[in-house]
Amino acid sequence: MGYNINLRFPENISTEPIVCNLTRKFDLDFNISKAQISSGREGYLILELLCSKEQANQAKKYLEEQGIHVSDLAQSIIRDEKICIECGACTAICPTAALYMDKNRHLAFDVDKCVVCTRCIKLCPVNAIKADIGSVNE
Repeated sequence: MGYNINLRFPENISTEPIVCNLTRKFDLDFNISKAQISSGREGYLILELLCSKEQANQAKKYLEEQGIHVSDLAQSIIRDEKICIECGACTAICPTAALYMDKNRHLAFDVDKCVVCTRCIKLCPVNAIKADIGSVNE
C-alpha cells in the first residue's frame, strides 16, 4: 500500500542520505513525486512509501528523529479565485515560487512547481487556499 508524505528538511541536513538510509533500515520501497533539495537550503520532498501501515509509521518516526518535519500529504492545493483578494501574502512564504504575482500584478499559481507544503493555507487571510484532503492517507 502507498502512503504519501511531505518531508521538510532543515538546511543543515538537506544533503544527508536520510531517505537512502530509511529504505535500508525499514526494507521499504518508495517513489519520489517532487523534490527540491539544495545544499545549505531547506529541502522539500514528496515521498510515496510503498509498505505496510506499520512500516510507514516506523519510517515517519525515524524521519522525525532525524530532524525532518513529516506530514501526511494532500495531493494538491486549490485556490478559490472567487474569494481570493490577490494580496500576494502567499507568494512571500511559497518555497518554490509556485504562487507568484504575474507581470500584471495578478496572483498566479503554477501547480507543477507546488510541493504541497501547505504554508500558504495557514497564511491566507481570506481562506482562499485549501488542500485537496480527499487524497490524504489515513
